[in-house]
Amino acid sequence: MNPQDNPGAGASSRFYALAARAEGAATAAELGFVACNETRSLVDYRQAALLATPPGRSPRLAAHSGLAEPDPNTPYALWLSAVAKRIAPQCAALPAGARVLPLSPDMLGEELAAEWGEWLPAHVWVLPLTGPDRGVDALLVLARDMPWPTTLTPDSAEFALLQLVNLYGYAWWSLVARPSRWRHWWEAATSGRRLRYALAALLVVLLIPVREYTLVPAEVISTRSQVIASPREGVIHRMTVLPNAPVKAGQVLAELDDTTLRNKLAVAQAELATASVEMHQAAQQAIENQNAKADLGMAEGKWRERQVDVVSLQREVDKLAIRAPADGVFVYSDPDDWSGRPVQTGERIGLLADPHALGVRAWAPVGEPTNLAEGAPMTVFLKVAPLDPLDAKLDYAGYQPVEAPNGVASYVLRGTIDGTPPGARIGLQGTARVSGSWSVFGYLMLRRPLAAVRAWCGL
Repeated sequence: MNPQDNPGAGASSRFYALAARAEGAATAAELGFVACNETRSLVDYRQAALLATPPGRSPRLAAHSGLAEPDPNTPYALWLSAVAKRIAPQCAALPAGARVLPLSPDMLGEELAAEWGEWLPAHVWVLPLTGPDRGVDALLVLARDMPWPTTLTPDSAEFALLQLVNLYGYAWWSLVARPSRWRHWWEAATSGRRLRYALAALLVVLLIPVREYTLVPAEVISTRSQVIASPREGVIHRMTVLPNAPVKAGQVLAELDDTTLRNKLAVAQAELATASVEMHQAAQQAIENQNAKADLGMAEGKWRERQVDVVSLQREVDKLAIRAPADGVFVYSDPDDWSGRPVQTGERIGLLADPHALGVRAWAPVGEPTNLAEGAPMTVFLKVAPLDPLDAKLDYAGYQPVEAPNGVASYVLRGTIDGTPPGARIGLQGTARVSGSWSVFGYLMLRRPLAAVRAWCGL
């Protein structure tokens, strides 16, 4: 609508009408339509363009008169963006009371000025849209064939235009450029005295003395334990002791199948009895006949051979009963898994452990910066009692990495638990904290990133 078409309407009434339209805009597209199209009811122009100037990014065409959705990639839009980028410093330097820049080709340079006649008429005003932060968030370009006035009076339409642009600036800031709460907090935290206080507090925190430590998976073990292995090849007949049951020295822990061996022993015993009878007969004949003494020696040798066989088989039969070498707790898996299972000589069946000598076994990953010095303090947090940690001391750290239960290449650590805690028993799982030397908190937080950077760049 041309302002000359409604001569009875004053600039103030049109100003208030446009201000209400700008206030009612719910999106940036609606506000851009009002600024580029309906502002013509206040002042006359041929074309209008609204260019957003977000900080840190290139200007872009946000709205244009006569267009519902402008394309920012057209040659005209790209040229306007280049113009906005060139004049943005001049617009930011304008005084607050007169934020209008009369634009001319000689302000753009030769390359941009050469295309002026193709895109714009002779007389152009650039009006910066600013918010409460006084930053330029957008540029409103108004172009027409008639010259713009050089002096403004309070009752002129151009003076009302400058006031209206201020309202456009606040509306655009609230819809597009208004910073988030996080940005508000960041700007407040990084400005002036607060920034210095924050840096000082951060420096103090980084310099707090702390003790280096590493958390590793661990379990409670016995420091005095013996491996119970099969003394011979055979088949497990039955386990006579339940898992984790206390046993006495000499008590039978497991029995091997004795069917074949006892049959051999019975045959050997029968052969020994036969050899004994033959030797007795040869001895009687040697008394009556001197020529029978040679037969007596052969019978006696056969008897001794059969006696050795019986003793050897009896010794093997005795090995069928696997006995406890000392008092302790017999630790092994489910008895049903062992019944009828073939075993080789020396194959491990279980572990005889002293429940009163508790220790800890842990696995420190190879890539973990762990203090492996003997005597390093350890704190064990059991999964069943995380609020009652156990104190321990590192006794041994393996030199050769092995595969831990979680599948990670690790060093085996062994330690001794102080005293006999009531809640600890063999087999409990948890996490062990291996403590090292004293350092500062900053190094503790940055040691892994520093190690990764040094491994990557070699510095």
